[in-house]
Amino acid sequence: MFDKLKTFFSKQEDTRPSSEEHYGLSPYENPNFITEHDKIAVLLSEIEVSSPLCSVKIDGSDEEYSSSILGVKAEKDLIILDELIPKEGNELVRIQKSVKLSTFHKGIHLSFTLNDIETGSSRGISYYKSRLPERIYYPQRRRSPRIEISSIDISFTGISDRTGINVSGYLFDLSRGGAGIDLSVNRARVQRGDRIKNCKISFEDYVMEFDFLVRFVRPASPSTGKIQIGGFFENLSSKSQTKLSYFITSLERVEIRKQKA
Repeated sequence: MFDKLKTFFSKQEDTRPSSEEHYGLSPYENPNFITEHDKIAVLLSEIEVSSPLCSVKIDGSDEEYSSSILGVKAEKDLIILDELIPKEGNELVRIQKSVKLSTFHKGIHLSFTLNDIETGSSRGISYYKSRLPERIYYPQRRRSPRIEISSIDISFTGISDRTGINVSGYLFDLSRGGAGIDLSVNRARVQRGDRIKNCKISFEDYVMEFDFLVRFVRPASPSTGKIQIGGFFENLSSKSQTKLSYFITSLERVEIRKQKA
C-alpha cells in the first residue's frame, strides 16, 4: 500500500529537457541557488528517482536524522517525504513543522528547507507533505563527477529477518544514516519494510555490524535481473557511528576538492 503511495506521487516519464538546460542560470541569478519553480521540481524529481538518503536537521535538536523523497508533484506544488530515522525525529517534525534537508546529487552537495509540513500515515508508517521549497542551495558545478561509492567496492552481507535467506551485494550509495545496495539476484525476496539482520560492511579496515531497514526496492535496469535496495542503518554501535561519520567526511572532502579544481 505504501509503495502505491510512492507510485501515485511519482511523476510520469516525459520529454523534459536535460538537467543542463533546466539548471542553466541567467547572468542575473545567484549561481549557488535555484529559485525557479520548474527547475526546483525537475531537480527534486531526479533526486526522488535516484532515491538517495537525505540528512535532516530540525531546529532545537543536535541530532542528524535521515529520510528520503517519496514523491514530487510540480502541478500541485507538493513534495512527499518518508518518515525520519531515528524515529524520535518524527515527533519533532510534528512540533516544529519545518526541516532542513541536504544530500548529494551528481556529486554536488545541495540543501533546502521545507516549512508548514503536514503529517500523514499509511499502515502505521508516517510520511510528510509540504510545498516545494522556494529555493535550493545547489552550486552550479556541471563538470563535477558524482561520488561513485560502487568504485570503492564495499561488499554487503546480511540475513533477511522475514525469509531467513542470505542477502549479499555491493554498495552504490552511502550516508551516515543508511546505504543503497546492488543485488545481483533477489533470492531473499526482499521487500520494502523488511529488516535485514546481522549485516556487515567493511571500510578502512573496519568491519561495521548493524541491522538494515529496507525503504525501497527497484530494478537496477530493465535489461537485467539485478535489483537495488536502499534503507536505514539500525543498531549501530557508538564506535561504528563514529567510524562511519569519519569515513563519510573523508568522501565529502574529496568531492569538495574535485568541485574546486
